[in-house]
Amino acid sequence: MISYDDIRQLQQYQSDPDSMILSLYINIDQSNAANLNRGFETVVENEFRQMGEGQKSDNDSKEGGKQRFETECERVLQFLKGYTPRGRGLVIFSDSSRDFWWQRDLGVEVSPGVRWTPRPWVRPLLEVLERNDPFGVVLIDKQHARILTADASGMQQQAEIVSDVPAKHATTGSDHLWSQGQMERDHTNHIRLHAKRVADELADIVDRLKLTRIVIGGPVAATSIFISELPKRLQQIIVGTVSAPIDASHERLLGEIREVQQRAEHEDESRLVEAMITSAMKGDRAVLGISDTLAAIEQGRVHCMVIARDYRAVGEQCASCRVLLVEGGDQCSFCGGKLEAAPDLINRASYKVLDQAGKVQIVSGPAAEKLSGTGIGAVLRF
Repeated sequence: MISYDDIRQLQQYQSDPDSMILSLYINIDQSNAANLNRGFETVVENEFRQMGEGQKSDNDSKEGGKQRFETECERVLQFLKGYTPRGRGLVIFSDSSRDFWWQRDLGVEVSPGVRWTPRPWVRPLLEVLERNDPFGVVLIDKQHARILTADASGMQQQAEIVSDVPAKHATTGSDHLWSQGQMERDHTNHIRLHAKRVADELADIVDRLKLTRIVIGGPVAATSIFISELPKRLQQIIVGTVSAPIDASHERLLGEIREVQQRAEHEDESRLVEAMITSAMKGDRAVLGISDTLAAIEQGRVHCMVIARDYRAVGEQCASCRVLLVEGGDQCSFCGGKLEAAPDLINRASYKVLDQAGKVQIVSGPAAEKLSGTGIGAVLRF
């Protein structure tokens, strides 16, 4: 599974002063005709060629010369020649000068792109995470259950539980009513024990993988008993139900679950943005707009930076104190140092927030519309 821990590890990568990282995002979905017969390799080659045309000679800039860029591209292309597509997207970060290689297969499409920068370009990966928060899936009937997890890398089965539940047999004779009732009670008790086993297993998985959403599927009778056996903390993170049978394929499950997940995420995002805007208007631990957000980042106050998915911003970064600014000028207003262009301002701001153990939330749909006036804001620690 891909998580914010992966982002933090990438963000903490210590490169040499003059080393560069090649970041690549590419769609490899084999249901897309353009990707068949290794078509995705041609796409990558064209991307590298176009970017290479803009590279300077090796002696022109510490941000890497044409020769180093071409060497890095060749490393990635050699990998792709022997690569078997899995899923729908692929992300690679490569720095051969440090023998660094980070690659993940994704079960979802990504925004394609290439960057040649001193640090990994993580914003598209952040967007993928925000669209595909990890969540648990429980399919259960009276004696069989599957517990799965789904995230940007796809779906994985975590556990399968089969319990011995006696059937309800009809009886005859003078003790018919008593024995039939006893069998029904015994049958129900076994179903409840089965549900308790599944609930205990789910609790372990939720705690181990830090899941915050659960989707339930199965017959109403079995799911009702199962939910009643869940501790309240798990009942509170159930976000919806699906109609898929217990033996449903991963593809069918993902199709049904994405709709539930998207609805839940939009609701969560809207609540977050509404609360942030209200707090910012009151001056209570929230700010709106790029200037105030950057100021809060420099003060180490940001608990969660919230960005509309289509929002973009450019600015400068001080070469000395590394402060991020949006206003123009030749000198840093903090230390007087020289300013350098930061066309990837939001990416750099995201790194700083993660450095401070904060979170970056990218929102879309109704939540992004609520942010249309500013595009960005932050919930503050103090």
